[in-house]
Amino acid sequence: MKKQLAYLSLLGMMFTSTSAQALEVKGQVSHQYEGGLFSSSPSDEDKVEAVKAAKLAALKQYVSTFNVSKQQQYSKIEDEVVKNIDDYISSYTIVAEDVNENLKLLNLVIRADINENKINAQLKGTTTAGTMASGDGSAFSFMFVAREITESKVFKTRDTTISQGEQEHDARQHVSGSGINESVSNYSKTTSGGNIVRKTSQEKYRTLATTDFDAAFNEVLTGMGYETVDYADVLSNCGGASIDSIKNAFSASDELPQNLRNKAIKGAKSCDVKYFAVGYMNVSVPELDPVSGEQKVIVSINGMVWNIDKKLPRKVASVGPVQYFGLGPDKDTARRNALRLAAKSAAETVSNQLGNKDLY
Repeated sequence: MKKQLAYLSLLGMMFTSTSAQALEVKGQVSHQYEGGLFSSSPSDEDKVEAVKAAKLAALKQYVSTFNVSKQQQYSKIEDEVVKNIDDYISSYTIVAEDVNENLKLLNLVIRADINENKINAQLKGTTTAGTMASGDGSAFSFMFVAREITESKVFKTRDTTISQGEQEHDARQHVSGSGINESVSNYSKTTSGGNIVRKTSQEKYRTLATTDFDAAFNEVLTGMGYETVDYADVLSNCGGASIDSIKNAFSASDELPQNLRNKAIKGAKSCDVKYFAVGYMNVSVPELDPVSGEQKVIVSINGMVWNIDKKLPRKVASVGPVQYFGLGPDKDTARRNALRLAAKSAAETVSNQLGNKDLY
């Protein structure tokens, strides 16, 4: 193995740039090279090709994190992205390079900064909703309830054992000179059985403010061409299920009762809303993260989206159950970070699913 440290330093400076909206991803390749006429080491051209291959590996790693709907959308622009890879890798740093001259292999590891905004802008252009002018997009309203466990009752396992004893007798006759004597010996047999009963835990919740979630959810949907409508405005102008009744329902159950769902959809439909989403989030109690030393909060989200512009509501997208976690120096910051991350991911999932169906 031969280290190419001097070249790494130079090459890293040549290609490094800065970007405020980048996601760092590792790219790793084993690149087969030909070498020079009088040298078994990789040429400069070989190293440039290895860097390009490592960038493509980093991009592939990034795309593998997409949900199924987003990957389907990405396939429409993949050729364009790969062809212009340097437009989407805003910068990179070579962190390791080894050369095996016997096998003529250049092993390269880079840390690449993916320009997410540029890729998302390209993805937006693949959907009808994303190309519509402001004000022409479909009205989208949603109501997600955030709830935190305040009490959890865990039931002990109940083990019931039933035993049954039985005495049996074995009689033997022995003949002696003075007559017949009977000797009796006793033994017992026990049969046992029973059952084990386990009950699921019972939990109580308190609802939390969803301001951060709503803002992040709105940001993604409007960026993809949908016109978001606050459910509070729907309620005040067109009626529907009250916000408190929806919160109370999700505080007691994982499902919204049919009558409340119907009222909410009816009100949204009266306000010319085309897409209506409802769901809930479970927010964990903050705990110390052993790795970062910061507070950690986990948010799991479930939701459903209906197209309500016709007589019967149709399920057109769904979210979850998926989990996200946020870190922060205090519990409030960690909770807000977790809610924002869950909102962005959920909204992206919804917009990808709608985009794949060309719903706008």
